[in-house]
Amino acid sequence: MTGTTSAAITKDRARQAMTRFVAAWEQGDLAAVDELFAEDVVYHAPPFPDMGRAELREFIAAFRTGFSGMHVQVQEDLVDGTTSVHRWTVEAVLSGTTDLLPGVEPTGNATTAQGNHVLHWSGDRVSEAWHFGDWLGWLTKAGALPPMPGTGA
Repeated sequence: MTGTTSAAITKDRARQAMTRFVAAWEQGDLAAVDELFAEDVVYHAPPFPDMGRAELREFIAAFRTGFSGMHVQVQEDLVDGTTSVHRWTVEAVLSGTTDLLPGVEPTGNATTAQGNHVLHWSGDRVSEAWHFGDWLGWLTKAGALPPMPGTGA
């Protein structure tokens, strides 16, 4: 789904969109998903299945039921034509249960991770998104997974 023929996205628009998307994660403002993503968007977040807008709203809501106090800091925005890349750090606390982590009880542990979003734009909306984050580190620090041998964690 890459390789659109739309006009280039501006860096200001890409930053504004990422700021708006962060609000979905931090405050649960899921209207941002419909505002920013095309109706036929494909949102990739390995190891999770690909998602459309409805599934992405459900994913964010489920994530927020397990993790509270979420704060996302975007460190860098890069734009090239119809693609933008956003590097971020996120922190939260595993304070509840979520269907995303069946059988995992709240630990009260704070956790952090780094990652990035690669967004492919079609006009003023995102037509494809790639969400890459340190899921293993995130879950280990949260206490949902045991520490890996040799990490000193």
